[in-house]
Amino acid sequence: MKNKRKIAALFAGTWVLGMVSLGGIPLTYAAETTEGYEILYPEYMQESEGESLVLDQKPEKIVCLSNSALQILIRCNMQPIAVTSPASTIDYPDWVSELPVIETGMSELDSESVIAMEPDLVIMGVHLQEDYGPILESAGIPVYYTSEGPSITYNEVKQEALALGESFGGDEQKDAIQKEFDDLEQRAAEYKDSHKTKTMMILFAAPPSYQQTSEGYLGSMLAMLPFENLSDTLIDPSSRTAPLDMEKLVEENPEILFAISPTTPTAEMLEASYQEEFQNNPQIWDNLTAIQEGNIIYLSSDYVTSKGIHIIDSMNELMDMLEEKLQ
Repeated sequence: MKNKRKIAALFAGTWVLGMVSLGGIPLTYAAETTEGYEILYPEYMQESEGESLVLDQKPEKIVCLSNSALQILIRCNMQPIAVTSPASTIDYPDWVSELPVIETGMSELDSESVIAMEPDLVIMGVHLQEDYGPILESAGIPVYYTSEGPSITYNEVKQEALALGESFGGDEQKDAIQKEFDDLEQRAAEYKDSHKTKTMMILFAAPPSYQQTSEGYLGSMLAMLPFENLSDTLIDPSSRTAPLDMEKLVEENPEILFAISPTTPTAEMLEASYQEEFQNNPQIWDNLTAIQEGNIIYLSSDYVTSKGIHIIDSMNELMDMLEEKLQ
């Protein structure tokens, strides 16, 4: 029997990192047609999910178990009746902290609590689809699926944000989101043009046991900047995140190393963990130029898994950091 988590009360908190503006459009858009209310899927998900989820009418009782979708609902002045644990690095309106929380994991969901709320729409990660989609759908609850995790790319995050923005906020919201991505991409292009390309690899987990290609979450961001990801030549880029061969790492000897871990929330904690690893295994790490010269960039868990349109703030903060550390 799968473990079930109880609905937890969410205590008010303050999140202070840089944020995408959540002010939103003052009027809520209803994507209603003569055939119902249509919620579009991004192009990369249409083969598995179809072009859209069509409801009989605009949903009024939404259980939102996706932080990426929650950000768009907030922009469009649509308030769900329950949420998953809000991402700590995203600055939500105060009312979000007053909503009941249904915690989710990679394979865990308290479906009974969801059903008891009698929602007319559940939004949740596609990784929960196999185990819980049939349960919710058999209870007559329509489900819209989002992509979550370290394997979704920048372009996929962008597609999803635009699809959700258009569905819940119309063309005006879609255009506003598009402009934010356009502004980010212009800055990234200018940064790339003004800096010399350097070789790099992404160390994943603590201690590092995986590597990430340009088709992983962080990897896709760095692919927009002046970096050559050496993992793309060592493994199939489409594998995205794969085991790390330490001998190959030393052999390739990248100029820059980026370190992330799903189990280490802050860059400071990750650095402490890695410093211990370096001291315990100097025969490996002392051979790397990036370690000798201090060219290792430690990043928080914010860069591990997709958090929707918040990727705009993450990338801007990353470029700020690189400007400071890689002069």
